[in-house]
Amino acid sequence: MRLADLELEPGAAYEAAELREAFDRRMTGRGIEICYDDDDRRQRYLRLFSTDAGPYEDDVTGGQFTYVGEGQNGDQTLTGGNRYLANAAESPLPIFFFHRGEGESAWEYQGQVDVLACDEVEYGGRTVYQFTLQRRSEKREGIDREEAASDLDAPERVETTRTRIVRNTPLATALKRRYDFACQVCGETRRRGAGEDDGYAEAHHVRPLGRPHDGPDAESNLLVLCPNHHADFDYGTVAVDPESYRIAHAYDAAVDGETLFVRGDHALDARFLDYHNREVADF
Repeated sequence: MRLADLELEPGAAYEAAELREAFDRRMTGRGIEICYDDDDRRQRYLRLFSTDAGPYEDDVTGGQFTYVGEGQNGDQTLTGGNRYLANAAESPLPIFFFHRGEGESAWEYQGQVDVLACDEVEYGGRTVYQFTLQRRSEKREGIDREEAASDLDAPERVETTRTRIVRNTPLATALKRRYDFACQVCGETRRRGAGEDDGYAEAHHVRPLGRPHDGPDAESNLLVLCPNHHADFDYGTVAVDPESYRIAHAYDAAVDGETLFVRGDHALDARFLDYHNREVADF
């Protein structure tokens, strides 16, 4: 789907089939969905879904409100959609927010939101990630979208304390350069723009950082991946045999059964691959 072609009316209700047609993609059923703009595969966007019947009783009534991340069993982890939503606090991206009332089948589009903070809080004896979201003013063709959703309260401000993990960016950048920005799974190299020589890749921590995984920010725990396979690792749809590096993928036949490329000077620790297969992979 091309984000430039997307037209949604804040305050309007959409059935699942209408959203599938508008976004040209199905709904996964996750609270946080990671998507990509067809105009630029580097451009991510998120879809957030909240329901009155959901497990976390998200308060979505104000211009600024809270939203609990995904993961209903045990302590939540800063992986998958939680990680992308947390990163959006410092690197904003389009985030489309939908809410559904109890007993209703349609989703109300409540506009785009920005992430102001991500906090670890206790909820029912578990540790979860609580995001502070702020509604974004949307204007198109002279129509003020805040006015179109006039039943929403005016924004309020709260003081929050945020804790985040400081990553060793030079370490990851150096590893990407050694791989010439090529994905270790598929070998694909992305570029930062038409006619540009600079490559683009993403560094993935095989054993995730943060609680409860507490993986190290070390080269032995890093992979260089394209955006698609980075998302697959986060969602647990790919696993790698620690000894043979044989790839198992839940649905992508193009890489299932292939071998992860690991340079001789990249001391990838097999223990972290084993941890990913046991604790993150979900197929």
